[in-house]
Amino acid sequence: MSVAQPLAGPSVEKTEYVRANDGVDRHDRAVAVARAVSERAESERADNERTNPADDELIGKSLAGDHDAFELLVRRHSSRIFNIIGSFFRRRDIIEDIAQEVFTKSFFSLSCYTVGRSFEAWLARIAVNACYDQLRAQRRRAEQPFPQQAEREDEWLELQMVQAARSRHASEQRRLEAFDISERLLNRLAPEDRVVLVLMDRDGFSVKEISDMTGWGQSKVKVRAFRARRVLRAAMKRLTASAERKQRSAR
Repeated sequence: MSVAQPLAGPSVEKTEYVRANDGVDRHDRAVAVARAVSERAESERADNERTNPADDELIGKSLAGDHDAFELLVRRHSSRIFNIIGSFFRRRDIIEDIAQEVFTKSFFSLSCYTVGRSFEAWLARIAVNACYDQLRAQRRRAEQPFPQQAEREDEWLELQMVQAARSRHASEQRRLEAFDISERLLNRLAPEDRVVLVLMDRDGFSVKEISDMTGWGQSKVKVRAFRARRVLRAAMKRLTASAERKQRSAR
């Protein structure tokens, strides 16, 4: 009677060879996948650069006479510029005039722009300076108001404060009236103080960012902000007290 022999398994040498080859295959596949991903990313980056060129590239083309390149720059940054100007002025015609002035100045000053820096920040600085110039011009026109005009202005503000005290409902009308009050109070600030206060408290820019946009030192920015807040607090305190007196006398 013959005894069945066990089936012969793979030799140790063959098993090690298969394992080694399997490791090589996995490594090669991983390298191939990584190469494909890298090539795809590079292709997408190149496509993006062709369809959405960087600001510096567009500036170079603009300086070479490509007006379409500058038009793309305007479209890319117009929203930011309109937002900055809209923080200082409400009239649409004034906002549009200043925006046109900003982009005109930037076009003729492109050769002064330092390649590699933030074009958006450079453009924002031109916008802030244009707003500052407009505020100074308005201030000069209103430097010598007639006493009757100043008195009527105070009376209007006091009336709005009284009406706001009588109606505590947060309606759209009340919101607009509150905005009118804040705008008229801001108009009483010096242009430098108003620029700093609006950029800091309304738009949320830091002291350093405001310093970069205005070209003023950080110490000056801090002093302007402190002075503007102090003036507004004093004006609000005076108007509130006057409005409360009128409200009590009307009862």
